[in-house]
Amino acid sequence: MSDLIVIQPQVNTVDVTEQVNSVVVSSVGVTGPAGTNGTNGTNGTNGAAATIAAGTTTTGAAGTNATVSNSGTSSAAVFNFTIPQGAKGDKGDTGSSGVIAVNAPITNSGTSTSANLSVSAGSTSAAGILQLTDSTSSTSTTTAATPNAVKTAYDIGALKPLLKMQSGYYFRTPFPASGNVTIIHQRTYYIPIFIPETTTLDRIAIQTSSAFSGTATMRLGIYNNTNGLPSTVLVDGGTVSCTAASTIYEVTISQSVAAGFYWLAMCQQGTAPTTGSYLGMGPSTTNLNPYIAAVAAPNGNSTLGWLQSSVTGAFATATSLSVATTTFNVWARAA
Repeated sequence: MSDLIVIQPQVNTVDVTEQVNSVVVSSVGVTGPAGTNGTNGTNGTNGAAATIAAGTTTTGAAGTNATVSNSGTSSAAVFNFTIPQGAKGDKGDTGSSGVIAVNAPITNSGTSTSANLSVSAGSTSAAGILQLTDSTSSTSTTTAATPNAVKTAYDIGALKPLLKMQSGYYFRTPFPASGNVTIIHQRTYYIPIFIPETTTLDRIAIQTSSAFSGTATMRLGIYNNTNGLPSTVLVDGGTVSCTAASTIYEVTISQSVAAGFYWLAMCQQGTAPTTGSYLGMGPSTTNLNPYIAAVAAPNGNSTLGWLQSSVTGAFATATSLSVATTTFNVWARAA
């Protein structure tokens, strides 16, 4: 066995180990006392807060898996969702065929399973739809009267003072007296007239009195009646030139009128004649207009119609009406 000698100085001792013929000497110092702890380092700054946001939502194919992906970052996440659609459900059972049966007045121009329904028109012999109408002169058997038409017919029946207007004859308000009456220039006089049934009128006429002289332009027309007063123009017949005394002057019209009250209108316009005098009825406490039969006060002058002052040119809607205690004979002729 070879000899090995190791010499390690430690404190004041030397250990010698013999091995072969070599000697190794090492020096090991004595362990010193522990050092003091170092000071703590400073705190670091706070990091940014993490965020989460919803991104897209996509419908995936039926049978695929739902997925979630992050298109953002680990600290600012944006989640995108893919949600598969549901699988197609089973086909439902076939329903029973619908059958439509109809009774009159409903009709079906289609089939019992593919209907095209309508309601038949009514008549005197069959139930059905009827068109409403306000007419009081219609002879239709497939229309129905409105309450307004019924009331109008009732009023006409209750008040109807005349028989049928005969073709070619002239009609006017039946005043109890007639004489020479001076007219006020550019003043429209409204005289009531009752039409007993639907009639076509073709003339409006007036007559100058024996006292008339000069030349006058007379405008003649017909107004509608609203609540017992002249209202809107039914027909403006234009003007006629009056040049002689005791002469009838007229304008030609063609106007169909239903049964009811209307107002004949006359207005002397243009240049005033020397004497504008026409047949009519002046103020009276005893002679009444049979269609009005009213006075403003007991023993006062009768209300013979209505008037409107300062009228020039074509007729327009009646306004600013005043009671007329003077009136004139104005005729309308049945065609």
